[in-house]
Amino acid sequence: MIERNKRVGELIAREVSLALEFKVNDNRLKNVTIIGAEASKDLKFCKIFFSVIGHEKEIEKAINGFKSSKNFIKKEVFSKVLLRVVPEITFEYYSGLQKASEINRIINEHNLANASRQLKN
Repeated sequence: MIERNKRVGELIAREVSLALEFKVNDNRLKNVTIIGAEASKDLKFCKIFFSVIGHEKEIEKAINGFKSSKNFIKKEVFSKVLLRVVPEITFEYYSGLQKASEINRIINEHNLANASRQLKN
């Protein structure tokens, strides 16, 4: 049963990504990347995780874009994903990529500082 939930989540994530790329004309969702989806055990709910490159303002724009486009995205996705019950979808910002980028920036700064110290010696 868990394997089925995982497959359904992956399928929904892929279809949402395709819908955003080819069907949705909302400029607030142009820089959005779908990271994945998590379906509940009974498949009545599905969380779709997304990431946005940018600052808090870009994240807010994306959230508002999802709010206004939610029904259209749901209709597009579930016309292709045939399930007995159409799950209620929610969109959640995934901050892991932004945190990883910040960690990478800190490591690079540290490496540059070490390299400059070695050149001075």
